[in-house]
Amino acid sequence: MSDKFVYQNARVKCMESSLFTAQSVARLLECTNAEQAYRALLDMGFGAGASVKEGDFDALFAYEEERAAAFLREFNVDGALNAFLAQYDFLNLKLMYKSMITGKEPATAPNGLYEAGEIKCWLEQETARDIPEPFAEAITELKALNGTSPHNADAVADKALFKYVFVSIKKGGKIMREYFERKVDVMNIGAFLRCCRLGLPKNYFEDGFIAGGELSDLPLIYESGAEALKEKCKGTVYAQSVEKALEDGNLVAFEAEWDNALLKMWKDNKNDLFGVAPIVAFYLTKVTQILVAKLSVAGIKNGVEQAQIKERMREIYA
Repeated sequence: MSDKFVYQNARVKCMESSLFTAQSVARLLECTNAEQAYRALLDMGFGAGASVKEGDFDALFAYEEERAAAFLREFNVDGALNAFLAQYDFLNLKLMYKSMITGKEPATAPNGLYEAGEIKCWLEQETARDIPEPFAEAITELKALNGTSPHNADAVADKALFKYVFVSIKKGGKIMREYFERKVDVMNIGAFLRCCRLGLPKNYFEDGFIAGGELSDLPLIYESGAEALKEKCKGTVYAQSVEKALEDGNLVAFEAEWDNALLKMWKDNKNDLFGVAPIVAFYLTKVTQILVAKLSVAGIKNGVEQAQIKERMREIYA
């Protein structure tokens, strides 16, 4: 690993004091209206430096999302964080494609490795020539859909993303591979359980299945149902959480639990100043912080009870 990470990680250590604490989250949850929540977020340093209209949560969240992506781009030494930045690119690919087939003004995510406008230009080209892989392959597949299936469009982009991810993670070390393998497994387990609950056919699940995780043969057991998944997960790190999800049917809790577990992987290694763990731990905590703020504000605006908001929350503090 490059010695450059020592300098980058020292900078990250100085930035950690800007993150939410348990006390700041508790304060946010105590707010009884949107005005109080907006003021609480500003007092906690959320949106510091933003020039947005008072009470404009959407602009505030967008500002923080851009800051998180900009942090990742700045700290991306020797391409070690390309796998995380590519997630923005493929999200923009989805958004641009859906805009193209609906004729609506495109929403955009922050830039990743490429400018959102550049990705739009790729989609508008008649051929995939000069477009980098795996974007060229994904764009060709998207155009072949002829706007017929949003589900398949998401599946094409997600598969292309993780195809890129598993090629690009070598510079991030062992933890990078383990993280993305588990991330893929959790996505596939969640999709398996949802598809079973809705009684969807095997091909629907198979179309969205992402390769690269430990549970590589889930499509083969899909038609045997959720109990087959439970049996398949025995002896793995997913066993207890899958069993619980099957007992109580609470997929939101399952996803929150695994978001916390995936973040903890990086936090447990954040003192490794020669690797990317401190940088990734800070970045993922920032992203989770934004999610917590969004969940809290949405709950407060809609009069949702604190207990229900907390159930959907992710842990963001040490």
